[in-house]
Amino acid sequence: MRKKLQIAGFCILSIYAIVMVFVMPSTAGSVCCTGTTVIIDDSTDYRFVNKMDILKYMNSANINPNGLSYKNINLHEMEKKIAEIPFVNGAQCYKSPGGLLCVDINQRKPILRIKTPTQDLYLDSEGGLMNISTAFSAYVPVLLSEKTLSKKYLKTDIYEFANYVYNDKFLNPLVEQIYIDINGKVEMVPRIGSQIIVLGSTDGYQKKMARLKKLYESGFSKVGWNKYKKIDLTYDNQAVCTRN
Repeated sequence: MRKKLQIAGFCILSIYAIVMVFVMPSTAGSVCCTGTTVIIDDSTDYRFVNKMDILKYMNSANINPNGLSYKNINLHEMEKKIAEIPFVNGAQCYKSPGGLLCVDINQRKPILRIKTPTQDLYLDSEGGLMNISTAFSAYVPVLLSEKTLSKKYLKTDIYEFANYVYNDKFLNPLVEQIYIDINGKVEMVPRIGSQIIVLGSTDGYQKKMARLKKLYESGFSKVGWNKYKKIDLTYDNQAVCTRN
């Protein structure tokens, strides 16, 4: 039954799309925009912008389409303008046959918060740096450093490591904090337990994380992770654990 409903739904959408191909070109010139509807993707996970923010920006940027004829609305230019909003990753704008213009917003997705003596910002899923928001705080690991970190370092070495952690089903819920001392030594703090995980650097992080996974899944399952205060993964093929 469910499969039949899915097939029926697909057929209806296909017919609607075909009709729009033939109907919209012939009627678009005579249709005026009567309103704008905004859809925020992933609004349950990220709340950097809301519908009112987008509508206010469209007014201030002189791209409010209300009252304009469809033929005079430049969708590509509108999408480019909306994408300039700091927390927006992209926008798709399209016209409905009834006069309603639809704006689909894709928000930027932070994977790490960076806090140094002179910096407080996010690193997003595409390697871009973004300012923090007063309206919403993302639940992501925090990188703390005793020194200011260069944008190049953040967008290359740190991004590659943070993105790996973010997309790994085991590491994502495990890592709470990354710490870089004045000499560049890298450590991690897990969400469970009080131990420090020493990486030394992010070089060879994939092998280091593989050893950490094996340790948690095999070693700690037998002796308990709360018996150790430090896990050192600095050296190849080793995971040196220091007892409390």
